[in-house]
Order: sequence, then structure tokens, then C-alpha cells
Amino acid sequence: MVQKTLRRLLSHKCYFKCEMCDNSKFSKMYEYQSVSFVRGYIPKHFKKICGDCIYKKVYGTKDYKKKKKEGVLDK
Repeated sequence: MVQKTLRRLLSHKCYFKCEMCDNSKFSKMYEYQSVSFVRGYIPKHFKKICGDCIYKKVYGTKDYKKKKKEGVLDK
């Protein structure tokens, strides 16, 4: 029983407040829910996340800028 990671682009350019970093931004808005490895635990479902936060969560803090420049999640 493997849960898929939910990450997708909701809109290309809009003004919103990021739910992770609490900054107001005019940029791409993503949706994210992480994988649960604990039976019976449902992780929080973020609906408004900025590009920096989603790439940090998915790829880690070391090489997220390289992946963001390539636009891996936008496809």
C-alpha cells in the first residue's frame, strides 16, 4: 500500500499567501501532500505553496535551485 506524493501546479501567476513560509507572493501556486509512512496517519494537505517551498520539500535544500531552474514540476 504505497501512497503517491501529490504535487501539482494550480496556477501560473497569482497573488497569494504561502501556507509554509507565510509570505505573500505573486508567483506560481502549487498543491502538495507528502507521503505517509505511518499507518493511520494522514499528513497535512497544503493547497497554496510557493515555488521555493515546494522545491525544498520535494528535492531537499541542497539542489532545489537547480531543479527549479529546470522547471521539473511545471511539466
